[in-house]
Amino acid sequence: MRILDDLNEIKKIDQENLSDLMEKLTDQMESVWQEKDKIEIPASYQKVKNVIISGMGCDRVVADAIKKALEEISPLPIEVVGDYNAASYINEETLVILLSYSGQTLEVLSFIKKLLKFKNRPKIFAILGGGQLEEIAKKEKFSFYKFSGAGPSRANIGYLIFALAILLEKIGLTKKTDNDFPNLIKKIKDLNVQYNPKIKTDKNLAKNLACKVFDRATIILGAQHLWPVAQRFKKLFNENSKNFSFAEEVPEFFHNSVVGIEHPFRLKDEVFFISLESEFYDKKIKIALSLFKEELRKRGFNSETIDYSEKNRLEEVISGIVLGDWTTFYLAILNNVDPSPMILLESIKNQIRKI
Repeated sequence: MRILDDLNEIKKIDQENLSDLMEKLTDQMESVWQEKDKIEIPASYQKVKNVIISGMGCDRVVADAIKKALEEISPLPIEVVGDYNAASYINEETLVILLSYSGQTLEVLSFIKKLLKFKNRPKIFAILGGGQLEEIAKKEKFSFYKFSGAGPSRANIGYLIFALAILLEKIGLTKKTDNDFPNLIKKIKDLNVQYNPKIKTDKNLAKNLACKVFDRATIILGAQHLWPVAQRFKKLFNENSKNFSFAEEVPEFFHNSVVGIEHPFRLKDEVFFISLESEFYDKKIKIALSLFKEELRKRGFNSETIDYSEKNRLEEVISGIVLGDWTTFYLAILNNVDPSPMILLESIKNQIRKI
């Protein structure tokens, strides 16, 4: 595991410098914060009755994260869609928000093309990095905010999270003080210092966690607002680490999956459970997780609990994402794979585009 403290070896494996992009997360957030006036909302957008957010992969995690962080205070229902099809109940009183870093996301493009054929066309706003989606927005004259990212989609989450949060604030779904976003940026800067490759493994939570899960499939448990964080962990264990991983949502997990840990017998040697926990969780969820972890201990499973105790749910969500991103980056180094390329995924996407 010494490789995680050897900066030269890390650089040799991280050939596309993903770590440099990860350290620029707060630069992305600051960029959006400085450009917040460019996220222009027509007056009619404040009179909608429901909100639908469309996105896939890491873009969808952003949508789910913001939805979960706001659902207890939002006066309007928020739905997240990850599909090619558009539901028939979408109408002129619906705000549809499209998320696509590349602007080429097949599902999002299919979704918007079908919406544009609706007789009662919804209000539409896109958050994008360019591509075909920008061309459609200009042609169809619907509002959008464009940012200039670099590298893979998963390394540009800062733009998407802040732009979406600011957009929803502007239509009245949440109220933020002027200090909330700058304080959040400062928090993430502090975390990036703690998880930086220069910090040795014994003092670096992300490196330490990567060492613990090495050579095992991971199962991440998350509930309520941390469920999207569990999904982000899972996706980046797949994308960065090229590692088999699963995410389970609590309390649904306790209605089915929990009984599956009995077989096969070798399972306890092959998997590692990560439980994401928060003081904001419902009391029953806290108790259920505590009982389950005791059961894991009795059965000899490996597990780790990550406790979050931030000021609000959104801060916990983004803090959780940062830890997961760095953990999966370090697991990629331990697996001796460049975390940036996703050759198999791109191969499948290219074949689908030909259909």
